Amino acid sequence: MAGDTQTVGDSADTKPGAIPKAAWFALFVLAIANLLNYVDRQIVSILAQSIKADLRLDDADLGFLLGTAFAVFYSVVGIAMGRISDVLPRKKVMAFGLALWSGMTALGGFATNFATLGTARIGVGVGEAVANPCSQSLIADLFPPRRRALALSIYLTGTFLGGAVAMMVGGWFLHSWTSICAAVPIAAACSVAPWKAALIAVGLPGLPLVLAVLAIREPARAVKTASTGRFILGEFATALPPFTLLSVWRVGGSRGLRANLMVAAGIAIVATALSLATGDIAQWASFGLGIYAVVTWGQIQSYRDKPLFKLTFGDPTFLLSTIATALIGCVGGAVSAWSAPYAMRIYTIPAYEIGLSLGVVQLAGSLVGVLVGGWAADRWRQSEARAPLAIAGFGIAGMLPCMLVMLLIVNFQAFLVAKFFLGIFASLWSGAIAAMIQELVLPRMRGSATASYSLVAVVVSSGTGPYWAGKMSTLTGSLTTGLLSMTVLVPIAVALLWLASRKLPFETPARRRERAAEAGEVLEG
Repeated sequence: MAGDTQTVGDSADTKPGAIPKAAWFALFVLAIANLLNYVDRQIVSILAQSIKADLRLDDADLGFLLGTAFAVFYSVVGIAMGRISDVLPRKKVMAFGLALWSGMTALGGFATNFATLGTARIGVGVGEAVANPCSQSLIADLFPPRRRALALSIYLTGTFLGGAVAMMVGGWFLHSWTSICAAVPIAAACSVAPWKAALIAVGLPGLPLVLAVLAIREPARAVKTASTGRFILGEFATALPPFTLLSVWRVGGSRGLRANLMVAAGIAIVATALSLATGDIAQWASFGLGIYAVVTWGQIQSYRDKPLFKLTFGDPTFLLSTIATALIGCVGGAVSAWSAPYAMRIYTIPAYEIGLSLGVVQLAGSLVGVLVGGWAADRWRQSEARAPLAIAGFGIAGMLPCMLVMLLIVNFQAFLVAKFFLGIFASLWSGAIAAMIQELVLPRMRGSATASYSLVAVVVSSGTGPYWAGKMSTLTGSLTTGLLSMTVLVPIAVALLWLASRKLPFETPARRRERAAEAGEVLEG
């Protein structure tokens, strides 16, 4: 597949003009799907207190449900989805994922204990793993480079709209379900807990949207695969243990297999030790699986698609940028996941008002941040290649004082103002970095590059951030302390961004093609 020819995307920029209506339709549909993606993902945050009381959980359990249960399996499946989206019709793959995550969200409304709800959230993660590789790759092909960061920023508005809608809808169900369930034409409606009703309600709308996704006009691509079924099974074998061992052996021989087994053994030892130390077996077993998936994915690509590996995990700029933004996401993700439970514990305000207030300020701040960031990146990047990394640095630096105000000043108005600015800074860099990642690789690699980036980012941020804050809360008896402990990651993220910024100016298209050719890529033109 390394030698396949692809010319979609970048070539469009040689003929400036109006962007086709079909591209805007696709962007609109994918942004709505992304909105539902994040509603289904984040609604558990506002429902967390009710879930905790109903299922008798502690904050470490909640941290697992808020992050790890979703994140690790999202990442593992996302490994396969990256290359699948580079070969198969993306709209069909996207439609399947949308149907799966929507259905699993609704099934979460029937959970009766930690295990069944955790299983449903894992299913949500598996379905949502499809979204970013398919959507971002499609958008990158449909929009020319001069508009790509803005287009991706518009797509990412669904991320922040979804988080806001999740807060509003979840808070409304907690406040109003007992009074409106009698009007539902189902006899047993009032026996359903409000948090369960909320999960069912937000899961169902994704199912009819599947038809709109299938109506997207997808650009033709010069890609080939012998058998669709065999190809899909082969890709999942690169992600799911123990089939990964067979995949490693096929591409890397006995030497590669020995190296992989040594890595697996080391991860298993560390995960076991952490499980015994903390008592959180599900957390560390899942996180260990995620780390193993990251390492194995990189190892397999280093054997079977050396050009892809050379431009992703083998590229210091890509790797440093990915880890840095993952740490930023770890801080922002923990605060986002725990904001509603924190406010509900600190302030004597009804859940509906908290959900509405947080939803409004989160929506406003995030929209400002993602759109301004995308616009600024497109303009600034024309004169400064390091603009995306600089914007990410501004983002993490601005998040810190916002967190301190939120957690140390006990005043709900100040909390909301700080949350608004936190939304700006936390979303400022997302479109810029997404566009940068697309430009660090060749067009045929865009889905795989997105999956590689998301793999590391999600395992690190969602797989540890909410759990870390929850575990520290459980140990200290203070959620404030748990969230403040996340700030130790800020200087590390800034240092990694600085290191990446020293290398990025040398990542020219010509140099990128040269390194890919050195690794065996067959280039035309």
